[in-house]
Amino acid sequence: MELVRPTGPDHRHLAAPDAIDASGCRRALEELIGLTCPDRAQEFSERLLARFGSLGEAVSARSTARIELLDGSIQVEQTFLSFRRAMTRMLRASLMQRPILSSDQSVLDYLRAQMAYDPIERFRVLFLNAGNELIADEVMGVGTVSAVQAWPREILKRCLDLEATAILLVHNHPSGCPTPSRADRDLTDKIAYAARCFNIVLHDHLIVARNGTISFRGAGYL
Repeated sequence: MELVRPTGPDHRHLAAPDAIDASGCRRALEELIGLTCPDRAQEFSERLLARFGSLGEAVSARSTARIELLDGSIQVEQTFLSFRRAMTRMLRASLMQRPILSSDQSVLDYLRAQMAYDPIERFRVLFLNAGNELIADEVMGVGTVSAVQAWPREILKRCLDLEATAILLVHNHPSGCPTPSRADRDLTDKIAYAARCFNIVLHDHLIVARNGTISFRGAGYL
């Protein structure tokens, strides 16, 4: 199933981000770059902001796009990669050994850090046990800037492999608008139906984007 993005506005956001603070982003980028290249920290931070628009998008950008703006500096690029790995590990640690709820702010923070600024669409599944604790967090589909493929059969097969009893679906919209498309809703219905056949609970489907996060359950689609 291929999901194709809508572009209209929507206001049913669980967690809309604060307005972008350009000066704050610039300072944070300068501090990060300054760890390995203090002499060019201001120059590089201005380039990154001009190209990507925010700290989040600069950190989540593809390495090939970012390193070109850094004049090929491997040291600075390694700093970005290390920063993102550390941030991901800290946010992921807050999810371990406790129930996972789609309305939990720590869950939303983790997913936004992982996906909100990704330049391409990814479809991920959080696999949960009977206590709704995280068993695995896996990307089940990688797409383009406006579409991604996900297959209910593969998702349910993975549930059985992991002995998961519940799942939380998540995918991102690089356009920035989290509004679900008809294809998003149809795919969710198919996965929900297949999950019921195996007594697996579909807790929610979240769409994560720069401008907010939408819950299918909260919006009445589940």
